[in-house]
Amino acid sequence: MRKNIAVITGGNSGEYEISIQSGNNIAASLDSNRYQVYLIHLRGKDWTCFHNNKTCPIDKNDFSLTSGNEKIVFDCVFIAIHGNPGEDGKLQGYFDMLDIPYTGCNAGVSALTFNKDFCNRVVASYGVKIAPSVSLFKEYVDEKALLSIHKIGFPCFVKPCNSGSSVGISKVNRQEELSAAIKMAFQYDCQVLVEQFIPGREITCGVVRLNNKVQALAVSEIISKKAFFDYEAKYNPDLASEITPAEIPLETELTCKQTSEKIYALLGCKGICRFDYIYNDTGLYFIEVNTIPGQTNVSIVPKQLRYLGLDFTDLCSSLIEEAIAGR
Repeated sequence: MRKNIAVITGGNSGEYEISIQSGNNIAASLDSNRYQVYLIHLRGKDWTCFHNNKTCPIDKNDFSLTSGNEKIVFDCVFIAIHGNPGEDGKLQGYFDMLDIPYTGCNAGVSALTFNKDFCNRVVASYGVKIAPSVSLFKEYVDEKALLSIHKIGFPCFVKPCNSGSSVGISKVNRQEELSAAIKMAFQYDCQVLVEQFIPGREITCGVVRLNNKVQALAVSEIISKKAFFDYEAKYNPDLASEITPAEIPLETELTCKQTSEKIYALLGCKGICRFDYIYNDTGLYFIEVNTIPGQTNVSIVPKQLRYLGLDFTDLCSSLIEEAIAGR
């Protein structure tokens, strides 16, 4: 008997369109012999599923779907929402209360890793290098923090702490650009991170748990034709190159994989995660972790899987069965 799997996509962030593409790809890739797949679209308070040629609302009281006289409940949820509310712990907490298994990290890990400042502090405590930074809060103006920005120097990055796909991020080259960049970042979040620019090459490594073992995938290099790998560059193939495997020294590759596996395990991550870094002659610097990275055909992690000869359908099945077994 096939299990009912809800693939939930959409969301409320600037990553909405990519989430739709990821969700569609996951739904199309799931093994139809094992799973009955329902693609559920979430946008604000509207949660719907197109089923039997009509759009049906989702009952949020128990996350069920009623079509005609049939009530459908789900054995597992495959979360494919990047950003709010899929990657920040909100949906995970909701499904925990309903005792419905779901793929990926739990609510606590998702909330922690989605906040760039809090995540950086924890990762640094494990001995991993991070860029010097200052955290600012919209409702609390810390004069000492503002003064310490000058110690960071220029250029620097100004980032909303709770945002993905480089939405709201600015590269600030001069003092006179700083105020506008902070103001823009506060439009997206009440907490902003001002982070020192680290020169070097940007690399990224996917990590999964296969056969009960944490395993790094390949290391990819990201080369942006813009000032940095911003939203436009991430989703316009003419503005950036993603090279898998990265053409880097073997020692750097091994360090990146080992560091990624270490962070994945120590943070308590599950499912597919991707870890981003800058590396240069002084070492490897952690940038951020994506607990629900892009999963379209052209996204980085699926490319890394194909490079290693791993099947995306098999991996998705593994993630679902792991989630169900975890209950």
